[in-house]
Amino acid sequence: MNRNSKLQNSLDKLNKSLEALNMAIDRQHLKTNSMEQSVKEYFEVKNYLAMQKMKQEGRKKKFKG
Repeated sequence: MNRNSKLQNSLDKLNKSLEALNMAIDRQHLKTNSMEQSVKEYFEVKNYLAMQKMKQEGRKKKFKG
């Protein structure tokens, strides 16, 4: 094997490693985005339920008063 072939093999291995690394980074970004979306949705639902509870309590006070 000559020097150029060894260098080419090393570059090919490096490219494969970089592709694998890029795929792992992409998966991590997707996971992070999904987690951020889940947290956002959780707080939207939590706030909605809190508002509904406040409305119900307000209605109960009107009927008692």
